[in-house]
Amino acid sequence: MPLIVDPSAPLVEPPARVTSPDRWLAGVVQPEWAGVVLAVDYRAGTPLPAASQVRRVRITRTDPGAAGPVPVRSADPAWALGGVGTAYDHEAPLGVPVVYTAVPVYEDGTTGPSSSLAVTVPAPVPGQVRDLWLKSLDQPSLSLRAMIVGRPEPTSTGRQDTADIPGSPYRVVAFDEHAAETYTVTVDVPPEQVDQVRALLRSGVLLAQTRPGYVVMPDAYHVPADITGPTPTGRLGASGGYQFTWTVEPVDRPATADAPMRMPGWSWDEVARRFATWDAVAASYSSWASLSTNGVL
Repeated sequence: MPLIVDPSAPLVEPPARVTSPDRWLAGVVQPEWAGVVLAVDYRAGTPLPAASQVRRVRITRTDPGAAGPVPVRSADPAWALGGVGTAYDHEAPLGVPVVYTAVPVYEDGTTGPSSSLAVTVPAPVPGQVRDLWLKSLDQPSLSLRAMIVGRPEPTSTGRQDTADIPGSPYRVVAFDEHAAETYTVTVDVPPEQVDQVRALLRSGVLLAQTRPGYVVMPDAYHVPADITGPTPTGRLGASGGYQFTWTVEPVDRPATADAPMRMPGWSWDEVARRFATWDAVAASYSSWASLSTNGVL
């Protein structure tokens, strides 16, 4: 009998904070949105020479088995005025260790020494009901976990050109590698998430992620196609659930260069909405890192 875990149960808690040996780079794993808050402070530890001249920081991520590092979307590069700055990453594979490396960029465009740390973003454990993460690249605050219904059946279209050969029963075939696997996915969500899922599926490029070894659905960037739903199901308790169905056709990872930092659910607009004056802001946060991460750092 399969193990069924309460979908509201928290994920395995990671270390609260991981810091590079030189103390310049820090990372805090955020299980509630399956990402990592990253912060640099080149005044920490033994301060970086000319830390006050640092204007930006470029952060890359190296995944297990990857050919090389890839840029972190919010830090390619991110601002790091006076040697202090923040970024975040919600695209790391789940349940495996990844390495983040930060390089400071000075006012004149030259770079300084790198700092690195390793973290693991927890994945939904086997048996959890909501085992699919759906993440919006443009609006990360829409991201959520959902329950997959049924078993997606992937297909991979062949790329072939054929021609008849006069006097031969065989045809000549020119071929390329098969297209990426596409599949149709259906999820169940509770009533309170219907509007969020509707907005998420129409928000642009999504990243679908599952735990390691979840061979039914490999991680995939995609723009949802052929969306149907919400369709009431009567599931997920007395109030009933709703199903959404769409086609996943993977695309390459969208470019990251010069993407603005968008902390999930946190922006300068939100700061202005919550606080009437700058004095009120300053009284609520102890540092720039704390303000820019809404108190996480």
